[in-house]
Amino acid sequence: MKIHLIIFIVIHFLFFNTISNAQTRVSESNKKIEGSVLLGWLFAGNNPGAKIVNGPIYSISAAYVRNPQIMYELSVNSFFSKLKYDANQTHGDTAIRYSQTYIMFGIVRIFKTEIPNFTPYLSTNIGFATTNLKASNTTPTPTQFAAGIVGGIKVDLNARIGLKFQARVQSPLSGLGLRVGISAGGPTVGIGSYSNTIQFDTSAGVFFRL
Repeated sequence: MKIHLIIFIVIHFLFFNTISNAQTRVSESNKKIEGSVLLGWLFAGNNPGAKIVNGPIYSISAAYVRNPQIMYELSVNSFFSKLKYDANQTHGDTAIRYSQTYIMFGIVRIFKTEIPNFTPYLSTNIGFATTNLKASNTTPTPTQFAAGIVGGIKVDLNARIGLKFQARVQSPLSGLGLRVGISAGGPTVGIGSYSNTIQFDTSAGVFFRL
């Protein structure tokens, strides 16, 4: 499956362009830090020749609230499970311990609704993913670039704390490429990537404002 990084770049710019020049920026005294702690379930997908066993995923994040519509967020999520592969036809499946951590930076677009204390949000993330296999005959896995998209809702319980529900698609990027072409409409340039593993998780937890 291919993921085009140009989509993430375009969405990042769209987030900024949706803010009208007529809007008043939030004063320095009103800018806040927002943190969250989430627990969820990861549908890990397959690696080439192996199956990652689905399991719980743990996420924490800290965000800087630029204004009521935009936040800059740094998030870390980790997953601990097993990797199952078919060693050979005689011995059947073999399982080894597997862990994975994403460190991601995202721009979060916040949407206002008519429903009190109910806030949808959408974020595009770029960062790094690391994996570890607990087996004596495996070589260390290098850190890879990663990309993802997150969407969810926040429900305010009061001015300082609330509940958070989200769904996320993320993936380590196995390679990058530059595509240049010429068509009837003129020259085109694109940045692309591919990944062998696409992962999906849903999570819920609490957020708090400082």
